This record gives sequence, C-alpha cells and structure tokens, in this order.
Amino acid sequence: MTRVVMEGQGTFVRVRRPAFWLYVGLLAFGLLYVGDKFSGAFDHLAGALFVPIGLNAVLAAVFIWILGRMDLFEREPAAVRAAALLWGALVATSIAIIANNAMVSLITKAYGVDFATKWGAALAGPINEEWIKTLGVVCLVLIVREHFQRSMDGLIYGAFVGLGFQVVENLSYAINNAVSNPNSDLSGSVSVTLLRIFIAGPWSHPVYSGVAGLGIAFAVTQTGRKRWVRYGVAALCFFAAWALHFLWNSPLPAWLPKGLAFFAVYGKGALILIFFFVLYRISARREWHWFIEIMRDEPEAVVRPEELESMRTLRTRRLARKKAAKDYGLYGKRIVRRLQRAQVVLGEAKARCERADGDLATAPDVLVGRANILSIREELSSPAKRRIGRKTRKQDGEDVGAEPR
Repeated sequence: MTRVVMEGQGTFVRVRRPAFWLYVGLLAFGLLYVGDKFSGAFDHLAGALFVPIGLNAVLAAVFIWILGRMDLFEREPAAVRAAALLWGALVATSIAIIANNAMVSLITKAYGVDFATKWGAALAGPINEEWIKTLGVVCLVLIVREHFQRSMDGLIYGAFVGLGFQVVENLSYAINNAVSNPNSDLSGSVSVTLLRIFIAGPWSHPVYSGVAGLGIAFAVTQTGRKRWVRYGVAALCFFAAWALHFLWNSPLPAWLPKGLAFFAVYGKGALILIFFFVLYRISARREWHWFIEIMRDEPEAVVRPEELESMRTLRTRRLARKKAAKDYGLYGKRIVRRLQRAQVVLGEAKARCERADGDLATAPDVLVGRANILSIREELSSPAKRRIGRKTRKQDGEDVGAEPR
C-alpha cells in the first residue's frame, strides 16, 4: 500500500526517512553544546541579558513577518519553518563555533596575531558557516521534499536557517561583550546587540542563507532542465552567499578616510541587499508565471484575467482591494482580500493534485477551493453595503443615473 502524505498539514515528522533522524541527532547535539556554552553565562549574567534577548526576539519577529509576506503564492508550513530556524540556531551555530575557533587559531599560528585579527572573521565566517547552514536546507529537502516545489521555497527556508543562526550569534556576542565591558555587564551586552541589529541585521545571515537556499531549491525543482544547469546554478548561489558574507566581514581598506567609514559600511550592506532583491524579484516573477499557468484553465467565475494580473505583487493586490473599497466600501475590500486568499489556496490545491497525478475534476480540495471562490464572488456581487444599512459609492452612482419611477 502506498503511503500518502497530506502536504497541507505541514507535518515535518518523517520517521521512515534517515535524514529525519540525522536532523534529530544533530539537533540534540546542538542543543547540548549551545546549552552548555550559554548556561554558565546565564547563571552569572541573567540581569544583563534580558534586554538583548528581548531585542533579538523583536528582530526575529520582524524577519518572520517579512518572510511570511515574501512568498505570495504559498505559505510554507509552520513546522518546516520552525525546523529550519532550529537548524540555524542550534546545529549550525554549535558546529560553527567549533570550526571558527579552530580556524582562527590556525590562522593566528600561520600568519600572526595582526593578520588573524584583521582577516580571521572574513575567512573563518564564510568558510565554516555557509556550508553548514546550506546543509540544513539540503537536510530539509531530504526530509520533506514535497514542500520544495519552486525556487522561492528554498529562499524562504534558507532565510529561516540564517535567522536562527543570527539570533543565537547575536546572543553569544552579547555574552562576550558583557564579560569584557569595563563599565557594566548590561551596557556591554546592550551596546553590541544594538550594533549588530542596526548595522548588520538587515543584510546578515538570512540574506546569505536565502541566496544559497534558492540555489538548492532550483537544483531539486527544475527537473526539466539539464543537470549541469541545475547544479551549476546551485553552486553559483552558494558561491554568491559565500562572497556576500566575505564582503561584509572583510575589513575596510586602511587608506579609506575615517569620515567615510560609515558610508562604506552601509555601502557594503546596500550592495548585499540589492543583489538579494534582484534574485528575489526574478524568483517572484517566476512564481507569478507559475500561478498564471496553473490557473489558466479556470473559468472567469473562478478567476478573471484582471484578477490574475492583480495577483502579481503585494502592491497590485493592495490596489485591487483599494478599488473594491472605493466601489463597495470596506466590506468589499475585505471580500476581495478573502477572494485573493481563496484563489491562492486553489492554486496550491491544484499543484498538489498534479504532483500526485490526481484528477483535477474530482479532487476534493480542488472542488472545495472552487466552491469557496464562487461563494465569495457571490457575496461580492451582492449589494455589499445593504448589509449595514447604507449605500456604496457605486450604488449611489447607479441611483443618480436611474430614471425616476
């Protein structure tokens, strides 16, 4: 009997897949290692770490909100996003600490203290951290391959891996700076946390790992392309993630005037973000074309051509809702929002059905998706504001043009 996985449930547990147990084992190792490293610090510096923990929680919440809005045509399951976050926070961080300490020690012995101080982070960080974070995306592919359908999925999961890594790394810096700060533990931990959030936060590990994750997803989803193209893109994306990390960690030139250091630092960050958003826009455009293709055979009662066009970006969706608010009032705006969500759900249902070689004419979730859309459209077609006792602007215009009885 064939075992059927219900993708919509977003389950992550796959006890029959060896990669799942590899993930569990490495997660247990990371939890023990990071817990051992941090437990002593929390015993002595608990009062100085409440603020950094709160600031990093806000940072994580902001990134989670942004990442949740980046994939316009699918919402990645919460369980898989949490698994990616935990890999970055525990597995990648613990292995990176061990590897970075060893590499910096080796660089110091080989090239001296001055060189290691200047270039140690630029060399050790990208070399040791990017591969283990990218391995987390590969592990997710091996566990829940059904949740990797397009390149955007890899970008989102990779960014979640990087986010987990960044939060724990920020806390480790807060602990180290609290111990070494001559003024107070609290000022040391808070100052370095604010510095890392506002200087490095917008273009740090979620960006690097998102780029590498996009390459992994491209390699495993673009099965219609030649193998050397798929793996070549994955290799280029990994190298790009490494290069972006190296660019950020590399020291500024000695000849650069100190007055320009601020602009040089943010200039590097701007270059990193520009590169990331170019890749994101390319991937988002491919997502929209996928949505058009999968909804093309639907009748206009389900999705109209102008609605397909309006689904392209968050901005075009807002404009469609704004137009509905103008024509039908706030109630119409809410109805159009529900309609857009229902159309995305139908697209996901059709994609799942096609991957399972099912029949779109009889698949239950596809039929339910279509029925929901028709029901919502019927609400939109009715006199919306009549429900709350006043007319819409559109109805007022119709009344003005009507002949008196």
